[in-house]
Amino acid sequence: MYRLTVRARVGSDFPSPHFMNLKKLTDKELYTLCKEYGEKARFWRRKFAGLLPEVLARGLYRRRGFGSIYEFAAKLAGMSKESVDKVLEISKKLENKPALRELLESGKEGWSKLEKVSYIATSKTDEAWAKKVEELPKLALEVLVQNYRLETPPGRGIEPENTPERSEEEVRFTVKAPLAKKL
Repeated sequence: MYRLTVRARVGSDFPSPHFMNLKKLTDKELYTLCKEYGEKARFWRRKFAGLLPEVLARGLYRRRGFGSIYEFAAKLAGMSKESVDKVLEISKKLENKPALRELLESGKEGWSKLEKVSYIATSKTDEAWAKKVEELPKLALEVLVQNYRLETPPGRGIEPENTPERSEEEVRFTVKAPLAKKL
């Protein structure tokens, strides 16, 4: 039988900075640890994902004995093939967009948020969209991108801040209550 112990941070709500038995933690303390570790896991997973385009470009996975970039990502970070493909696809779309690419490579933002803007950002609008990605939650960013697509004529790269005025036409649509609450 194995007993898992964790070390609490000094200055936290935990009774002692020394090793402790998980069974002795209160529900609140255990939940706090779960949230902290989950947040850290997501953070490091984003950072790892940001490294994948460079690992692929250098062929590092082969030199380290892995059969593919997928095996490399699965064994080192538990990433699925679909996630690896998504990260590499987004990276390709952001090749000429340095501000957005930096957010991907640094792990500052998740790739699902970057994916939303990767389809509409240009090299001219790169910095404006990077700022929006950092400022807005994912749902708000989705709505902004959707509105931008509706307002931008095909073939014109208009910066988000300079979007044309809306016409006098009124657009109505029905949204179910749960979704309306999120908006």
